[in-house]
Amino acid sequence: MSTTTPISCGATHSDGRRVVIVGGGQAAGAALKRLRQLDYPGPITLVSDEAQLPYERPPLSKEYLRGVERDLRWIAPGERLNEQLTINRAAVAGDAGARTITCDDGTQLPYDFLLLATGGTPRRLATPGAELDNVHCLRRANDAVALRQSIEKCAQARQRLLVIGGSWIGLEVAAGAREAGVEVTVVEQEEQLCGRTLPASAARWLQALHVSRGVDVRLGTSVVSLDGNREVRSARLSNGALLPVGAVIAGIGIAPNTLLAQRLGVLVRSGIVVDRHCRSSIPEIYAAGDVAEQACSWHENSLRIETWENANRQGETAATHIAGLAGIGTHPPVPDHEPPPWFWSDQYDMNLQVLGAPTCCDAVLASPSSESGRLFVHLRGGLVVGAIGINRPREIRRLRKQLTERPNLPRSELLQQGLGLPLVFPLKGKEHA
Repeated sequence: MSTTTPISCGATHSDGRRVVIVGGGQAAGAALKRLRQLDYPGPITLVSDEAQLPYERPPLSKEYLRGVERDLRWIAPGERLNEQLTINRAAVAGDAGARTITCDDGTQLPYDFLLLATGGTPRRLATPGAELDNVHCLRRANDAVALRQSIEKCAQARQRLLVIGGSWIGLEVAAGAREAGVEVTVVEQEEQLCGRTLPASAARWLQALHVSRGVDVRLGTSVVSLDGNREVRSARLSNGALLPVGAVIAGIGIAPNTLLAQRLGVLVRSGIVVDRHCRSSIPEIYAAGDVAEQACSWHENSLRIETWENANRQGETAATHIAGLAGIGTHPPVPDHEPPPWFWSDQYDMNLQVLGAPTCCDAVLASPSSESGRLFVHLRGGLVVGAIGINRPREIRRLRKQLTERPNLPRSELLQQGLGLPLVFPLKGKEHA
């Protein structure tokens, strides 16, 4: 592994076509791992601007943040003879005609296939005081270490953690901080938590969970300014309240890193537009993960999906297609339909799983509310389009398998299988619970 110049890996161009992977996240790691599984013989170069090789991101807001795990989980550990794995270097320019990538140290990398797995950058607060110390975002390992230290200081000094944005990242951090004995306030400018991914009924259940654990949740509220000398000490809210705080974490989304793609001339909308093989508008350039925009029949739209599962699947898909074009193995048959999107979140003693596209429904089936968990099944035109399980892993696992094999699953079949949910919320008007 090299931090400045690539190590000579001993492979020659006659061994196979050259693959360059740009990125250090889940998609990049999954692609590298898949190429290894296929025994890809050609030169493989991975370039990451991080200080580590690809590692799992979900623990950063969970076990790693809480200090339960001190080591990162490597996605593709080690280095093979045909690989050049380079860290602390950024790919900043490229020439699609010449098929080269240029790094920030002037190094040029030729490629036959290029995978852009550049991910995204956390959106920064635009409020006065956002530059103060102890104002955090969470995307990389060093972010998690700095945030962990601030949470520990808040616990020792009995100071409050302010979470700006009721996102999954923000809520996982809030849960971890509460378990560490820290007072937490969550400020969300919209009228519900996780508005991009959760329907209102599930969002209300999640809000009630956090309130029951002592979190101060303030919806329809924004932060006007952060104040302090060097470190943040207070936050002024849009309702005029002044909130003493010891640290701030902003979980307000990411901006996809598409600059390199734009310089290469590939089509970019909300992200790098790719087909079902993760191929961009330039055939030898692929994209995967948070930076990629792909058509999704479940959402009936083309969009970026910022989840571990999507990044993992797209990285593997791109690598498999590249290997097939290089004559390594054969292309697996393309399924008639795509599997449903899926992601999970661990908060307190609750495991939340979101399957399919619950926000794209016209009716909701729901189990009775319970402190131990709940199941929501979302319908569109009488067919199951998604589900949300709160401590219901068995049901979600079964639904995920069914929807992967058969996307047009009618409600009547759920009833035949014993998954009869007694409450039905038609969404012609305002959803209620």
